[in-house]
Amino acid sequence: MGLSEKELQPGDHIHVRRHGLFYSHHGIYVGDDKVIHYRGVGKKEKRDAIVRETSLEKFLGGGTLRRHDYKKRLLRSEIVKRTRDLLGEERYSIVFNNCEHFAAYCATGNKKSKQVRKALGTFGVLAVGSIAILHRKQRKSP
Repeated sequence: MGLSEKELQPGDHIHVRRHGLFYSHHGIYVGDDKVIHYRGVGKKEKRDAIVRETSLEKFLGGGTLRRHDYKKRLLRSEIVKRTRDLLGEERYSIVFNNCEHFAAYCATGNKKSKQVRKALGTFGVLAVGSIAILHRKQRKSP
């Protein structure tokens, strides 16, 4: 179930699902129907991504609004200031500095991405499984 736009407060770390359940796009709501987030060229969110301010409607792209809640976070005014200070940043990296890292850093001071950890965990399981299969085949070979 989604969140109502009326429930948002400046400094909220928000996100929306993209491409089915494949990944979520993250940003910081800064008030006045505006979100600051990494945004690329046209519909390509990741190509030439830069930290930009857009409307909430454009950020959502027809998706369901969600909020990431933290046990410990910075003051809302500090989050908004930090987020605005990063406008124009062009240091996007899908593994080390993606939209989730950006929003988590602005909200808490720590860069974190559950999506990257999950993907790397899946990759690790696949890699270990592949090595085990190769090892088994080598042991059975004459």
